[in-house]
Amino acid sequence: MMFMRRTKIVCTIGPKTESLDALRKLARAGMNVARLNFSHGNYDEQGKKIENLKELNKGLSNPVAILLDTKGPEIRTGDLEKDICLKKGDKFTFTVKDTVDEVMGTTLSYKHIIHDIKAGDMIYVDDAMLEFNVKDISGHKIICRVQNDGLLCSRKGVNVPGIDINLPSLTEKDIEDINFGILHDVDYIAVSFVRNKNDVLKLRKFLSEMGATMRIISKIEHIHAVHDFESILEVSDGIMIARGDLGIQMPFEELPMIQKDIIEKCNSVSKPVITATHMLNSMVNNPRPTRAEVTDVANAILTGTDAVMLSQETAKGEYPIESVKVMDKICRATEIKMDSRISTKVSKKSMTDIVGQAVALISENIKADAILTFTQTGRTASALSKYRVKSLIYAMTPEDKVLRTTALTWGVSAHKISAGYKSTDVMINEGIESLKEKGVLKSGNVVIITAGVPLGVSGGTNLSEVRKVS
Repeated sequence: MMFMRRTKIVCTIGPKTESLDALRKLARAGMNVARLNFSHGNYDEQGKKIENLKELNKGLSNPVAILLDTKGPEIRTGDLEKDICLKKGDKFTFTVKDTVDEVMGTTLSYKHIIHDIKAGDMIYVDDAMLEFNVKDISGHKIICRVQNDGLLCSRKGVNVPGIDINLPSLTEKDIEDINFGILHDVDYIAVSFVRNKNDVLKLRKFLSEMGATMRIISKIEHIHAVHDFESILEVSDGIMIARGDLGIQMPFEELPMIQKDIIEKCNSVSKPVITATHMLNSMVNNPRPTRAEVTDVANAILTGTDAVMLSQETAKGEYPIESVKVMDKICRATEIKMDSRISTKVSKKSMTDIVGQAVALISENIKADAILTFTQTGRTASALSKYRVKSLIYAMTPEDKVLRTTALTWGVSAHKISAGYKSTDVMINEGIESLKEKGVLKSGNVVIITAGVPLGVSGGTNLSEVRKVS
């Protein structure tokens, strides 16, 4: 049986990859989830991407999930007629007006910053690739000295440590964008700059009022979110570690251990976690990654990340397909060396968790070729995933939504089955036959089955058995 990559790959879709042909190439290279960054683009552009992704999914047995990433209460630089080449020591001006007079200047999207910032503060742009020291505040202008050479492009993120942005957690633009996502049936909402659990609960309440079922991924990119992480995790469906902004909000040397801690806490409650930002950033312009990037990706996988994310690499880089192929290679090479993480410790758990733990133990002891979990929600597959078992996990589901939302869960491949089976045996037999027809299983394979009796009741996993495929 061919080794199936377990770690999922999230690709940001941009100008280089928004065509149907490019999306097909990304999917063949290994894309599991398509991220749409709503900090950029208009609804016509984003709608076309979604249309192309849905057309792509018609030909895939494992559809690509769609993740809408909100802009959030962030600060960005303005649009530029052309990129600005900066040199250390240059004078540079930020303005809170809608237009800028200076050639060496740009606008800022957050107007109130003029009242909060002071001389001596540092402004970081583009994930701190560019640094500016504030020298003076004059009317609507923030006059700075450039601290390092670099290139300033349009609409780059801005961070000013120590300044809290006085904007709601869900801005008017975010609400409009989320409504657009609901209309187009996206699978995930990644909510930016979460500070506490109330930010997540506000979004959940809004989605509930709209009758929407997409899952919420909380982005951890603010120091307040680190301090309140366990409460945020409790009310979220998954987590994204957005290391760019997070690494500016706090001392960068603390970031590796915070990443490790977040991943471990997500694993413990069977919620998917995405490690993001600068994973293969050198491949924006180069066909090969740096050795440090390869090690970074591998370490995230070894720590327990469910997914790794590509941003500029696939959105506007010169080597988008190659970036996914490289990520795929690193994942596979790392996973082969990984150990399972099955504990016999029993804590307060649901029946689904208990069955999942038992199945994980059995699969390791008998070296099962696969685990087939018949599921309405994907919950059992997630409960199994956290143990990082060697056996392949197949989520057998009649729900199209589950086919896509399991695209973020480590080690899980979802397959469509019919609904309304009369008996458990018929359902299991047909599930096995469908995987044999796809070449996933063959005679002689040993598989473990999990399901719920009675059939069709979500959260009712209470059965496990071992079968040899005939």
